[in-house]
Amino acid sequence: MRYKAVVSYDGTQFDGWQAQTNGVGIQSLIEKAMRLMTQKEIKIHSAGRTDKGVHAIGQVFHFDTDIDLDSETWVRGINDRMPHDIRIKRVTKVKPDFHARHKAKSKVYKYILAKKPSSPFTKSFEVYIRNLDIEPMKEALPQLEGTHDFRGFSQKVPGKPTIKTIYSASLKETKKHYIFTFHGNSFLKYMVRSMMGTLIQIGLHRKDPSIIEEILRTQERHLAGKTAEARGLFLVKINYR
Repeated sequence: MRYKAVVSYDGTQFDGWQAQTNGVGIQSLIEKAMRLMTQKEIKIHSAGRTDKGVHAIGQVFHFDTDIDLDSETWVRGINDRMPHDIRIKRVTKVKPDFHARHKAKSKVYKYILAKKPSSPFTKSFEVYIRNLDIEPMKEALPQLEGTHDFRGFSQKVPGKPTIKTIYSASLKETKKHYIFTFHGNSFLKYMVRSMMGTLIQIGLHRKDPSIIEEILRTQERHLAGKTAEARGLFLVKINYR
């Protein structure tokens, strides 16, 4: 049987999603919890990796096993054996051809900027930038929408296609935060954080809003701003076809 699982986690204390030889990966902790629960080795396959310090609200993975259990039993059994900053939200049976990565249609990320300095209780989930002007950032944001070569906003990964489609790049303002949301067909390594780093430089008046268009046209990585901190980034949702 094949199962689909949705998991949320606070990435602060972990070295990213992928199992690590010299660090703590979220994937390996889930697999360990499942091994303790079932007394069997179960390999999980995720929709994609998140980097060190990045959070998830709706990361997805699938796994195969001959163990037939309902969702509540899986959720409780795995969560009881994991740190409290990783929580399985639901587990459902899916068709044998479902694949967490290959069947993904689009992903949604959000990045949170705080309007005021962070407290000890919020510092892991937001980024505060002093003297930030949101208006030029609003002007620049729509330029990221559409199908472009995003090589200039990513770390080079050999063999990885760099042409991606951003369906929407939006900004929501609350009393305490600026919340940037990016919905795209897929994302490159460090892509959202690089886009945010460039937007932050625009908000600090260190770069002109037109720099977005120039980076997309030239794919020159050195024109982009410093990669924004991981703690402001959340993988929100993965949509499937």
